[in-house]
Amino acid sequence: MSGTGDKIKGYANEAIGNIKQGVGKVVGSDKLQGEGVAQEVKGDAQKAVGDMKDKASEARDSVTSSSTADKVKGYGNEAAGKIKQGVGKVLGDRGMEADGHAQEAKGDAQKAMGDVKKALDR
Repeated sequence: MSGTGDKIKGYANEAIGNIKQGVGKVVGSDKLQGEGVAQEVKGDAQKAVGDMKDKASEARDSVTSSSTADKVKGYGNEAAGKIKQGVGKVLGDRGMEADGHAQEAKGDAQKAMGDVKKALDR
């Protein structure tokens, strides 16, 4: 359920709409300009549908991924976060250190999600 096709159609309609508007201005055709605006709006809507499909797909994948995959990602983020914290502390870079804490927390959350999924037998 990828939104790529919708996004491509959206970008194409948006571009064609812009061209129609430009040509309409040059030749003095309000009708052509209006058609261009309508087609551009249609393109924007198609891109939005594509984005929504992508988000829905990502959400589905997140919910249906295995408990083991979540735990592996969690341990990886936890380790990377600890490394960032250490490097940030050595360099005196509080931003990097904070990013490390955030990544470690993300890893903890992923591991917890893996535990929940395992308890639900996923």
